[in-house]
This record gives sequence, structure tokens and C-alpha cells, in this order.
Amino acid sequence: MRMNLLLVTFASLLLSVSSCTKDPIITDPTPGKEKPTEPTKPIDPSKPEPGKPGDFSNMPKEQADYYKTVDFKKTGMALKEDLAKLTNDAHKRFLSYGDIWEASKATDVVSVGSNEVYLLYGHEGVTSGKTAYTRNKNNHGGNEGQWNREHTYAKSLGTPNLQETGPGSDAHHLRPADVKWNSERGNLPFIAGSGVSKAIAKGWYPGDEWKGDVARMMMYMYVRYGDRCIPKYDASGNKGIGSGVVIGTANKIDPKMVELLLEWNEQDPVSEFEKRRNEYHGNRSNKYAQGNRNPFIDNPYLATQIWGGTKPAENTWKK
Repeated sequence: MRMNLLLVTFASLLLSVSSCTKDPIITDPTPGKEKPTEPTKPIDPSKPEPGKPGDFSNMPKEQADYYKTVDFKKTGMALKEDLAKLTNDAHKRFLSYGDIWEASKATDVVSVGSNEVYLLYGHEGVTSGKTAYTRNKNNHGGNEGQWNREHTYAKSLGTPNLQETGPGSDAHHLRPADVKWNSERGNLPFIAGSGVSKAIAKGWYPGDEWKGDVARMMMYMYVRYGDRCIPKYDASGNKGIGSGVVIGTANKIDPKMVELLLEWNEQDPVSEFEKRRNEYHGNRSNKYAQGNRNPFIDNPYLATQIWGGTKPAENTWKK
């Protein structure tokens, strides 16, 4: 009888101790797993990190061949440097500003064989899909009602002025645009907005239909030309190192990048139109192909793997 009473008393003591424990470790209920030795540390927002290496097991063969010199286990600025070297080395044909007319007729048509080209930003007041943003590919020039060659990275915002050679005639950022509406953009830096393209305060919103295209073009220009084409805009108007083409918060991993571009890249996925342009320029057998590709069109997640961002962009190479 005394033995039973002792056992009951001992059990009550154990229950009392366990009910007031301050041990923060919670037993993992999953069979076969070991209990962690220490609690998981929270993410420190003051120390931003790039995205983790992605699952790229579904990369198309022709792209795998092109990117064979890039170590995709790298993240952050190390991966940026790998992509910068490849993008520079693969750029074998340098187009003249005059060549861009013919290159655009080949790359910016609505569909193969079409006589219509897409117009970046569209027309003033256009409110519906990309099929409304077109003009006959042969109707180009400098007059109202025609299309001209838009420097998506405004020439005067380069470091120094991009002029019309080198980065100023890179087909990856030169796009057909309505003459009148393009003049409204002028050299305004890009800025956050919504809806159709428009001037906002001292900036230019490219439109919901085009913001992802613009983001990926600006990322390409920065990777390809480095400090000549810095995205981050210096609101003071200084045109030295630090000026650029996008108004917004600086990225914490790379202060020359702008968070707004990462948001646009994630929000507006790559279109078939963008892919077709990229394929054309990646194939050196095409008459006006540069030979290099825009890596952020091939896989938007590469921007996440370099610069992080609020949300990861789509990984188009994942199974």
C-alpha cells in the first residue's frame, strides 16, 4: 500500500515539473526525425540575402549550352559577375543605330510573318491588351502616326550619355514606340504606377502590359554595361556614378539596383513575344542577331538569385 502511494506521489511530482518547464524546444512529432539541438534563428532584416540557387533541371538544351560557363550554384554578386562575363563575351555582332530599324522588323512583329510590330508603352489612352499596341512595321520614321526607336534606357541618363553607339544601339533595349507617345516619355526615369503608360510626377510608368519587359531590359543593361547603365536614379540630378534610369528604393544587396525592377520582374511574367526576341538575338545565324541573350528573359528567377527581393520571380527552368 505504501509502495503504491509513493508511486502516485512520484508521478504527480513529474507532472508538476513538466507543466511548468521553460524549455523552448518543442518535440518534433514526426517519427524518425531528431529533435533540433537549438531553436531556428529568425531572419535578420538588416542582413538581406539573395535567393537560394534554384532547381534548374528543366533548362532547355540550347540554353544549357549557352550558359555552360555560368556556375548556377553561386548567388548574389558572384552570379551577376558570371552572367556579366558571358553576356559580354557572347555579344559578337555590334549593330549600328540604323540596323535597329531592320532588327526591330524581325524581332518585334506580333507573330511570325505579321506586318505589325508591337509598340512599347502603346498609344496615349490605350486601355486593353497588347494587340491594341501595334503599327505597320514599315510605317516608321519621326512623324506623328509612325513608330521610332525607343531607347528604353534613356540615352541622357547613362553614365556618360549613351549616344547611339555601344549601349546606345544595343537591340536588347531598343524597341518600336509610337512617335508622339515616346516624346511624352522623353528621358523621364521609370517610376511606380498602375494602369496604362503615363507620366507621373517626375517619372514615367511604362504600363501594366510592359513593366516586366522594362525591368528585364534594365537588368540586362546593368549586367551588360555595368556602371554605364546603373538602374538606381540619383534624384539630385547628378550624372556621375550613381545616376540611372529608375526612381525607387535601392536594393540592400546591391545599392545600384532598384527594388522596383525586382517587383515588376515578379509581377509581369515573361511573354512569348519577349522569348521570341531573345531567341532571335541568341542565334548568330540571324542577320541582325547580336549573339547574346537577356538572361532574365530566359529565367526571371536569376534576378531573385542575385538581388533577392520581396517575392521570388518565376523559375522557368524548374520541373
